[in-house]
Amino acid sequence: MMMGKENEILVLGGGISGLCVAWELHKAKIPFKLIEKQVETGGVISSSTIEGTVLDFGPNSLRDRDGSIRKLAEELGLSDEIIQISEAFKTRFIVRDRKLQALTPSLKTLFTTNVISGKAKWRMLAEPFILKGESKDESVGDFLERRIGKEAVDYLVDPIFSGIYAGDIYQISKKEILPQLQENEQKFGSLIMGAFRSKKQKSNTEPMVLSFRKGVQQLTDAITEKISDHIIQEKVVAITKEEHGFKVETSKQSYRSEKVISCLPAYVLGSVTKGFAHDLPDILQGIDHPPMLSTQVVFNKADVQLPQSGFGFLVPRKENIRLLGAIWKSSIFPELSNNEQFHFTLMTGGAHDRKILTEDITEIEKQILEEFSNLTGIDAEPILVKSQLWRKAIPQFHVGYEAVREEIKKVEKENPGFHIGGNYRWGVSVPDCVKGASTLLK
Repeated sequence: MMMGKENEILVLGGGISGLCVAWELHKAKIPFKLIEKQVETGGVISSSTIEGTVLDFGPNSLRDRDGSIRKLAEELGLSDEIIQISEAFKTRFIVRDRKLQALTPSLKTLFTTNVISGKAKWRMLAEPFILKGESKDESVGDFLERRIGKEAVDYLVDPIFSGIYAGDIYQISKKEILPQLQENEQKFGSLIMGAFRSKKQKSNTEPMVLSFRKGVQQLTDAITEKISDHIIQEKVVAITKEEHGFKVETSKQSYRSEKVISCLPAYVLGSVTKGFAHDLPDILQGIDHPPMLSTQVVFNKADVQLPQSGFGFLVPRKENIRLLGAIWKSSIFPELSNNEQFHFTLMTGGAHDRKILTEDITEIEKQILEEFSNLTGIDAEPILVKSQLWRKAIPQFHVGYEAVREEIKKVEKENPGFHIGGNYRWGVSVPDCVKGASTLLK
């Protein structure tokens, strides 16, 4: 059975990328259909509210540097639903010798923190005198180890990137993840000198870290509500090229269109693209997506005594603790918690811990809760523990990822009307995907 009009653009995938592409088409009054296999749109953006506490199982906050999230919220009528992160987010903790050590964004902290030793601090300060390396791609770990030393990488860089990308810093690309630092080294011979000498672009928009009163999913729900008449709940099983345009086969029927915009995950697009994309299917399926376990833990507020208010803590892999880190959700967004409760998000998994795919979730929860208790001193029983396993969480921008980008461009050039978007093309954050979608029609 063949459905659809050929002048309707087919948008594939209803995560944040596909939803934002659809929203841009909707605003431009361009006919489209959005095909998404799940009942709920939003992909890994997932929020629920239990007894007045909002649980975010995917992204917990949005870093809106240029105002694109606020602009989108305004278009959707959500401006009054925005909540701004508290001052607590400026203090973060790193685990060293199984104790929480505070870090704040200041030069003074570098000299006073116990996260790294005095020797490591002197090694970091010697960075301007280290000869610059070659411009070719290398891993984030190798690059920063060369610039600031092994200990600083183990205890500062590794936990931060494990928390953001769930990755292995000795696999992910410096050109993809740290383009500005790579440029500073080549241009100024030093990261520190580059930070002082490079001209920062001035913006009229103040950066903001934010969420919404019903959690991050309130954003995707609002888009979904506006375009609901265009959404088809079906699974894409094949995309083929025809003489005039493309045929998209789903689990129920087929659609033809002159234009297709895929925002499917890389591994999904790689499995459904038939015949016209050369090496792209193998390349896309080769992109690593480590698993992540998001565990929401809620305590009675009276049972929680933290050293001070903060964003949360991160755990270097050198500490041999399974827990990757914890977000102190009630500190950074008190509006999202019941007044009598304190809410934490615990993160486990990533490139270093793929066993979460096969182990019993309840047993993992017991292990990480014990580790959490040992680190924070909170020994009370939680009133809620709820986990979500993301089997393929965050795409890894591995060393040499430029070849992936080149192949994507090549396929688009050879197949006019076929466009590829999504987090593995635009960046892993929600704002990256929002901005990527907004440039697609320009």
